[in-house]
Amino acid sequence: MRAAWYTKNGEARGVLVTGELPTPTPGPGEVRVRVATSGVNPSDVKSRRSRPLTSDRIIPHSDGAGVIEALGAEVSAARLGERVWIWNGQWQRPLGTAAEYIVLPATQAVKLPDNTDLP
Repeated sequence: MRAAWYTKNGEARGVLVTGELPTPTPGPGEVRVRVATSGVNPSDVKSRRSRPLTSDRIIPHSDGAGVIEALGAEVSAARLGERVWIWNGQWQRPLGTAAEYIVLPATQAVKLPDNTDLP
């Protein structure tokens, strides 16, 4: 999958790189979402600038939206194909929404109203 990530703290232009990474697989209670849009909030910027890294590589951004494409064990099959809002996707995990896919707890992928468009 295509993604942006950083391996050290600093300003975006100095630390963000892009490339290919393995597509993540959902574990129990998790979903994999194909990201349609990624949001940047102030906590994402603060984390990238100065928060100690919790992993060798961090894919930033906690918020976004997309479509559930894979399910982990214990997640209802009815969720497959669901259009969702992602919140706190990168919280305490190294995989955020600045990628084609994100894996996160199913409870953090909230169904969008039918009249909400995705890009």
